[in-house]
Amino acid sequence: MKFELIIIGNELLNGKIQDKNIHWFSKYCYEHNYSLTGVQIIGDSRTDFKKALDKAKLTADIIVTTGGLGPTKDDITKSMMAEYFEKEIHHCEEALEITLSHYKRGKKEYKADKLHYPKIPKDFKALYNPTGYAPGLSFEFDQDKYIFNTPGVPSEFKSVVTESITPLLPSTDSFSKHVIIKTWRLPEVAIFSELCPDLWEKLEVYGEVSSLPHLLGVDIGIKINNANEEQKIIDLVNTTKLKDYIWHIGSETLEEVIIQKAKEKDIKFGFAESCTGGLCASRITDISGCSSVFWGSIVSYSNEVKMKALNVSSETLENFGAVSLETAKEMAEGAFVNMNLDIAITTTGIAGPGGATEGKAVGTVGIGFATKNKSESKIHKFNGTREELKFRFSQMALFTLLEQINEY
Repeated sequence: MKFELIIIGNELLNGKIQDKNIHWFSKYCYEHNYSLTGVQIIGDSRTDFKKALDKAKLTADIIVTTGGLGPTKDDITKSMMAEYFEKEIHHCEEALEITLSHYKRGKKEYKADKLHYPKIPKDFKALYNPTGYAPGLSFEFDQDKYIFNTPGVPSEFKSVVTESITPLLPSTDSFSKHVIIKTWRLPEVAIFSELCPDLWEKLEVYGEVSSLPHLLGVDIGIKINNANEEQKIIDLVNTTKLKDYIWHIGSETLEEVIIQKAKEKDIKFGFAESCTGGLCASRITDISGCSSVFWGSIVSYSNEVKMKALNVSSETLENFGAVSLETAKEMAEGAFVNMNLDIAITTTGIAGPGGATEGKAVGTVGIGFATKNKSESKIHKFNGTREELKFRFSQMALFTLLEQINEY
């Protein structure tokens, strides 16, 4: 089954907001064995909307639009649907019931004179919106071909797709899966040219192979059509030199793997962050269920906080500086004791563009850790903008945490 996604909104084209639905929806289609044939981003223009629909109908069985269902003048989706499919806009009792249920759930008053959610194109059906107020819409425009109109807000889009649209779609019997081998500490060229020069050909026996380089590592994907192939792939890579560089096999993120493994070992961990400004904690707390293992983070941006909250000595800061092996280690030891942790991880670095000193360039970061058995620190150097460096610092910190969890 072929899908096409049409994303509507001037704010996406003028840079006011960033689309967050494409990545999620492409992953959704892949996991459900649907083919996403294309994505179009258009402004609030009837002409552009018509062109997008004309194009999508040529290839797609299912067209999904996001945005334009709100109550303002630039929300043109309903009127455009009516115009395009030659339908009248009419009052729909089913749409009214769904709308009233949305407002009752949110403990809000529905004002019929100002909001027109129950007015939808004739022959369209209203869809329940589990997280918002505007109902989605569905319409069969040809035999077994549908168009679904959804809100553009990411949380509403996801919930309407998963809870209201998915049950309406025919199931697919074919099996397809991406086996993802996640590695770190080796660049792509080193894996396939030096460490395992014949690995690509060996993996191709099981399916289509892809390689995605990213910060600090490479994701190697193999698309399989037989569930039995996955274990064969795992057995294969475990016989190669690559096995020492694999941190996970699966689609889970680094944050998800950290929380999963920490739970398995009942480990309490936390951070003391300077240059990352709480980013490590933010990434971990994006994952539901982290509270059982994540204890907290001390953002010790100033030297005074490093001394008072983390017991870093003034002599260490004076003699070695805030960005040093010594400071990173003492920060970890202080966080370990003061937060009563099993593992403490620290970051102290120079994210730039200013702040560089002799011998310590922008991109320098000290990553420290402390456990019941030992405390250590290392200096790493990265390139990038301030925002990129903060993420790279946090990435190294999280990989350090994962290593310590594995060794615990």
